[in-house]
Amino acid sequence: MKYNILGRTGIKVSELCFGILPMGPLQADMPADEGGELLLSAMEQGITFFDTAQMYGSYPHLRYALDRYHGDVVITGKSVADTYEKMSQAIEEGLQALGRDHFDVFLLHAARVGEDILQQRAGAWECLQDYKKKGYLRAIGVSTHNAKAVDMLADNEEADVIFCLYNKNGLGIISGGPAEMLAAAQHAYRNGKGVYSMKLLGGGNLLTAIIDAFAFGRRESCFAAHAVGMVKPQELEMNLRFFNDQPVTAEEVAGIKNNKRWQLMYALCKGCGNCVANCHSQALKMVDAHPQVVLENCVLCGYCAADCPEFAIRVR
Repeated sequence: MKYNILGRTGIKVSELCFGILPMGPLQADMPADEGGELLLSAMEQGITFFDTAQMYGSYPHLRYALDRYHGDVVITGKSVADTYEKMSQAIEEGLQALGRDHFDVFLLHAARVGEDILQQRAGAWECLQDYKKKGYLRAIGVSTHNAKAVDMLADNEEADVIFCLYNKNGLGIISGGPAEMLAAAQHAYRNGKGVYSMKLLGGGNLLTAIIDAFAFGRRESCFAAHAVGMVKPQELEMNLRFFNDQPVTAEEVAGIKNNKRWQLMYALCKGCGNCVANCHSQALKMVDAHPQVVLENCVLCGYCAADCPEFAIRVR
């Protein structure tokens, strides 16, 4: 496993970052012990970087593994909080749930917000800075799908880390495509930011081209790590082989399938359109008063499920 330093933070991370989103109730809804065992296996096999968030509902899974592992790991937390008070509560909640006295990285969870993110969430951003000064956070920054937001953050003195969406087809990228996001990420890297990527596989849509999809991100030195979601031991084994530069046969690649599906519980859906309005990937449209997924645009992030006030959407 290759290990890199996350920008000027001095934090050393494994190139393969375990993205914990798919384990939680927004997607697979795995039992904490089942998900925790997979996370523990990842730790024992050299993955040291774990990405979670308040909205993922995955703290119990990570806590299970942390309680059984005696090595050092790096944990990123995130919150969509937009005020000082809400962000403070989010940080405290995460620390208590994980049984830790600090987060290595904590980010504004702002996947679909534009380059005015620090103005929109000024109170939350102030809170992150204060908690960093107090020693509860080693580094702070923003998680975003927006290339213009990354470019703006590259010049922000307080931002240490940027977590951005990047894949070869540009699935889910806002305000540009792969070229614009890469240029912004390189700008941030030159300015000492720690940059790592999400969605190299486009939410599973690029699984059939997994070799090229991983290579597309890994060849760019501006990315210290790449977050990949996993819910099965076979997925962990395969991804470890890729990131350890071990051979993977064409037959094995052909056997990889994307089993995640977008589902709507019609009995619960009220047709409010909130999910459609908030999907910047343009992966949802209203048909006969209900949302319908546009598969070629969907990165299966599950954020629409969180946006639904009736809990009518499942991504599993």
